[in-house]
Amino acid sequence: MRRAAVPAGSQIVEGDDEAVLHRASDDGVTLAIWHRSLPTGLAHWLDGLPADRLPEGHFIGPAACVLARLSALCDLVEIEDRPERRTLIDDIARLARAFAALAGSPDVDLRLEAVDHDSCWRFHRDHVGLRLNATYRGPGTQWPPPDQAARALRAQRRYRGPLNEMPRFAAGLFKGVPRAGTGAVVHKSPPVVGSGQTRLFLCLNEVCG
Repeated sequence: MRRAAVPAGSQIVEGDDEAVLHRASDDGVTLAIWHRSLPTGLAHWLDGLPADRLPEGHFIGPAACVLARLSALCDLVEIEDRPERRTLIDDIARLARAFAALAGSPDVDLRLEAVDHDSCWRFHRDHVGLRLNATYRGPGTQWPPPDQAARALRAQRRYRGPLNEMPRFAAGLFKGVPRAGTGAVVHKSPPVVGSGQTRLFLCLNEVCG
């Protein structure tokens, strides 16, 4: 995969501090990426879990309730209470609280998904106002540089241009079409069919109304 450098003044901003997510409110910024380092033990533990024991589920409600809901999801797949489980739950709950604050709502639409298929394989723009993605296991969300977006949308699977990939654990805050129009970043999920990989993917959507 060829990674394209993000030019100065781009609509995409990146940083090593949570504060970079607030840049998404700036005019012209449509993707803010928080590069995060989580304990090495978490990655090793997640990679060692059988695919059928990865927690997954969908929840719409107060961000304050996410921790309890995630604990229940882990109980359903019989993940024992241990430091790595607590780190995963606490981290997702933290992202949910941060996202709710950025979206200006106490509620979040949270989806935690174990993905072993080519879901959302098409290049697309999101049709929600705000969306935060993070990948806890497997390859992350992919996007072409903005000047290649139209080409990627036309070519889809035939696209062979430069492509960026969200690093593991990074949190990407996307402005969708309702907030950014055609300036919304074109992106897709990475293909995993036939690779033997199962991703653990977090998606937080803005709750409207």
